[in-house]
Amino acid sequence: MMDKNTLLAVVLSVIVITIGFSVQSTLFPPEQTQPQQEQTDVAPAVSAEDESAPETAVTGVQRVANVKRAESASTINEETVVLETNIFIATFSNRGGVLTSMKLKEHEDGGKPLEMVNKRESNEAAFNLHFGGPDREAIDDLFRVVRLDGSTVRFEGEFTYRDDNGNDVPFTLQKTYTFKPDDYLFELDITIINSINDIPRLENDGFAYTLTFGPQIGPEFSSLGGRQEYRRFYQYDGSKRHTVKIDKNTQYSTTNERYVWSAIAGKYFTVIAVPGAASFSTTYSSRPIPGLEDTAKMHFSRPVIKSSRNTDTFRFYFGPKTARILNKYNDTEKNSFNVQALDFDEVIDQGRILGWLENILKFILVTFYKVIPNYGVAIILLTIFIKIVLFPFTHKSYESTSKMQSFAPKINELKEKYKDNPNKMNAEMAAMYKREGINPMGGCLPILFQMPIFIALYGLLNKHFDLRGAVFIEGWITDLSSPETIFTLPFTIPILGWSEIHLLPFLFVGTQLWSSKQMSAGSMASNSQMKMMTYLMPVMFFFILYDMPSGLLLYWTVTNVLTTIQQLFITRHQKTHPKGA
Repeated sequence: MMDKNTLLAVVLSVIVITIGFSVQSTLFPPEQTQPQQEQTDVAPAVSAEDESAPETAVTGVQRVANVKRAESASTINEETVVLETNIFIATFSNRGGVLTSMKLKEHEDGGKPLEMVNKRESNEAAFNLHFGGPDREAIDDLFRVVRLDGSTVRFEGEFTYRDDNGNDVPFTLQKTYTFKPDDYLFELDITIINSINDIPRLENDGFAYTLTFGPQIGPEFSSLGGRQEYRRFYQYDGSKRHTVKIDKNTQYSTTNERYVWSAIAGKYFTVIAVPGAASFSTTYSSRPIPGLEDTAKMHFSRPVIKSSRNTDTFRFYFGPKTARILNKYNDTEKNSFNVQALDFDEVIDQGRILGWLENILKFILVTFYKVIPNYGVAIILLTIFIKIVLFPFTHKSYESTSKMQSFAPKINELKEKYKDNPNKMNAEMAAMYKREGINPMGGCLPILFQMPIFIALYGLLNKHFDLRGAVFIEGWITDLSSPETIFTLPFTIPILGWSEIHLLPFLFVGTQLWSSKQMSAGSMASNSQMKMMTYLMPVMFFFILYDMPSGLLLYWTVTNVLTTIQQLFITRHQKTHPKGA
């Protein structure tokens, strides 16, 4: 049996290691809780007694009775419109005037331009318009296409509404998309014009219309587990970012408060919507649709229109979550739309407590990258730099651990001698610790001081944008933001769900076993608990870290190697200089 102090030290060590590896799940849990108190349900067609009964609550197919397509529009042919800038390849359909594809030319996904409108096998597209609330049927009528210039396209549709006298009154709906050559921001104008200079009677569910972005943002993903990829909804009120809580049962959340912008954020890319001047009601939805189980939608419902001609201007950002690009929208001189103070950089996820430390480590990492333009090498240099900075702490810790191990025989003698008198045994051991200058907690406490750096590094290497697609070793580690693969299995391993073999996790567990064995040398033979920790802990972390980004595993593997070298040096020094140990 271990004495109380040694047992406490071991327990604390386990806690420290566990926290270091599972920090993301503990500090940044998936955003799936009850909706905020001020948010209210939308879905007006859903009965309070049976929310799951009407299929329209999920698929949104309620027809608005008092609005219909004008007969004069029946001769329009269906067509596809492609508009290309230096940033985007945008593809539209004139059936509803929707965006069917938005590819980012400067970013890749699987070797092709990254697709930001992720439809999978569904038939939905982005920027559907609904007359009424978000659960009304989307307009799928054919629009006339008007190419205003090389970067602006307009879709026009003719409709009628029924006035108080029962007459069909015509009105025009226009959707105008405006792009700039080198901007991730673009505009969408929704214009409604009454041809007889009367206020159009467009009111269903308390709204004139709803504009929907969805069904999902890119890039492609296999799952949204929260580590490799996720989708979160954010709102920004001008001073603070708020995370939107999606109810697990209804799978949507609505707010009538006005926000500067709303966003769907992934790990590396985001769609940010800046609505027009009206007081829009915003609904966020993750309801599945046929062909796509994991959705992420935003619905902007406009209040009743009170003029014969009305234009609402929406601005949308489709692009990477990098401060270098997002900060352009804080200065009118840095973006083509002359917008300012949008604070898009608030969409970037940082440690809630240690974000400042992440920024310092990022600066050091980028500095190394500028010297040697390879992020794998930069991570190794950063690891060495951190080891040097933390050397006084780790050296103290390892010395204390080694000293405890060297006195293991004497400790065992005391345990055997006073096995029938625990109080006497503890008193004698405390006296020996004091006489020999041993602190049982000395091997654990210094590690606690290192934890903030480990936590910040975990966050940095797990989501730093520039690691996406960064090659370390050609043919092996070709993307430091994702797991490397040396072999693809023709089947999926049951229970584990693995279909690819990654080498770095094996290197990690090997170096971890080597490091643990060196740190516990001399005590394993007589200490079954230490032996279990030495072999079981690395194996456990092997399964935890198997699908982690290769940049993070590279850091841990190099750390293990440096730790082992340091421990070997300390052990050799104590053998040659026993009195100075």
